[in-house]
Amino acid sequence: MTDVQDRVSHTMLPVEHMALAVQSFSSPPSLTPTPVIFPPKDISETYTHASYSKESIPELVNNDQGNWMFSLNVLIPDEMVYPTLTSLEYTIKYGTANGQGTSTIQTSILLTKASNSSSDVESTRVLDGIITNTPKISIYRTGVGFPPQILNGVPTVCLLSVPAVKENCNTSQWNHYVDRQQFLPHVRIIEASRLYLQLHVAESSSPIMLRSLVAEVSATWVEDLQGKVLHDKIQAARMRKAVAESKRAEDEQARLQAERKSAQAKLARSKAEEEEKSAKKKSEYDQLAKKLADEQADRHRIAKEQAVALVETHSVAKKAADAAAHQLNIRQE
Repeated sequence: MTDVQDRVSHTMLPVEHMALAVQSFSSPPSLTPTPVIFPPKDISETYTHASYSKESIPELVNNDQGNWMFSLNVLIPDEMVYPTLTSLEYTIKYGTANGQGTSTIQTSILLTKASNSSSDVESTRVLDGIITNTPKISIYRTGVGFPPQILNGVPTVCLLSVPAVKENCNTSQWNHYVDRQQFLPHVRIIEASRLYLQLHVAESSSPIMLRSLVAEVSATWVEDLQGKVLHDKIQAARMRKAVAESKRAEDEQARLQAERKSAQAKLARSKAEEEEKSAKKKSEYDQLAKKLADEQADRHRIAKEQAVALVETHSVAKKAADAAAHQLNIRQE
């Protein structure tokens, strides 16, 4: 056995590894591939890349953990409408020193649905790096386009799974396992999702065992032009609906405001009419009171005139009586 053992996977995949269209998590993939138009028009590709390189892996230095897992997130372009994953290529180079026995390795490319709420989105995010104390791995079926499964309560689809066995040398020399894969999944993302590479390792280890890991992942994305047209139409329809609803709301608000103004004007007219009636009644009352006062004044004037006339009559009668008495006295004398 040589000091360095390399396992290099061919980039040409078997038929069962070829790409099948996975339109969404809601239904299994169609057996009929999506037709491709050549030459393509107005198709711009976007590339995302993720990498990891540690020698030795800090979490596994002086550590006899035999089961561990590594995860690496691959960015999904959020500026695209329905981004379509057309190609994915990765390289795994796992090295050991002072090892013993064999290492069972499984490399998987997983697509996980994320929830809509921000808290749930964070809870579904797979953290980059090493996780120890993991349960013993179970080998996935290899291939692309499996029906959606549930992993930790989250809808997940395995785009590719590659199992392998690595022989370890009980020497201080580094001994490597290399896995290179390229495949064409043609997966269209229609909801918030996570794409990541996951490496499961189960091996017999010791505290003096050293482990190194290099992981490189590159993804190629294109925008679904037909989906973008449909998306733009839906967005335009939603915008028109929102504008129409806003216009209806404004019209309703204007109608309610006009009704309030009309009710206020009607109330003001009613109040003015009531005030006018009240003023008219008060005027009639004042006129009646003036008439009664005038009549009472006339009665007082007439009574005064009658009293004056009576006084004058009494005065004339007294004068006449006095004169008659005076004449009588004169005749008697």
